[in-house]
Amino acid sequence: MKRALLFLALLLTASACNRERNQSIKLMNDALREFQSGNTAAAITVFNQAASVDPTNDRVFFYRALLKYQRATQLDAAVKDLQEAIRVNPEDYEYHYHLGKVLCRLEQWGPAINALDTAIQKKPDYGESHYQLGIALENQAKFDRAQDEYIQAIKLKPRFADPYDTLGNLYARFEKYPQAIQVFKNGIENNPEKPELFHHLGVIYQNQQRYDDAITNFQAAVKLKPNYTSALFNLGMAYLANDNAEMAIQNLKLYLGRRPGGEDPLRVRTAEDTVAKLEASAAAPPAP
Repeated sequence: MKRALLFLALLLTASACNRERNQSIKLMNDALREFQSGNTAAAITVFNQAASVDPTNDRVFFYRALLKYQRATQLDAAVKDLQEAIRVNPEDYEYHYHLGKVLCRLEQWGPAINALDTAIQKKPDYGESHYQLGIALENQAKFDRAQDEYIQAIKLKPRFADPYDTLGNLYARFEKYPQAIQVFKNGIENNPEKPELFHHLGVIYQNQQRYDDAITNFQAAVKLKPNYTSALFNLGMAYLANDNAEMAIQNLKLYLGRRPGGEDPLRVRTAEDTVAKLEASAAAPPAP
């Protein structure tokens, strides 16, 4: 998945003999330089020129699509570019994969499934395609097949953290907690730098009232990602459930101080009310 923009670090070489293709490739290189200089809009403009010079250069449409959806968030325009790249060269699995990925972002799940199925037909061992297909299938309530795709993604790429997270959450969604716990543990073993895996494992332990285990995993998540506000909130609430008012106050205050602007107002109110009640209780004189 991280390969998506690696092309930007490389300059393309002219391999075609005709003048239009050579000129198109030269313009592509110019576009890459613009991007590397931080000029995304200028890079897209130069890619436009490259496409005009040689409309049969499928890589122009592909690279321009990547810029549009990864940096400029022009999702509909990216879909059109990827469809054009596929029209010119239908055999490249990357084009179908990225088309499916953009369609997922647009929540066009049916077309996304079709694109990702095609990507897998072209390259069955590309784990990211299976993972992305699992997401689309889950959003279409095709849960058994989504599970199979997540598992296949993990088998193909054990150090790819995301499918562990989605598979574990899928099991938790259907209250298959032992399976979910095992998936998250396997994910952590292979991807110990992924805070979401620790957090979601902690949530399961919290729901099972295994508060010590929940606290351990929430702490690990926050250590990896100090501004992980969901983990801070859950850590504070786990301490509260574990009768540790001091640590509950500390972590809920950290949550309130670091929360983003669009945070769930109910969660914010819960944290504020909990802190206020705990502090009032701590300040109250002991009963005679």
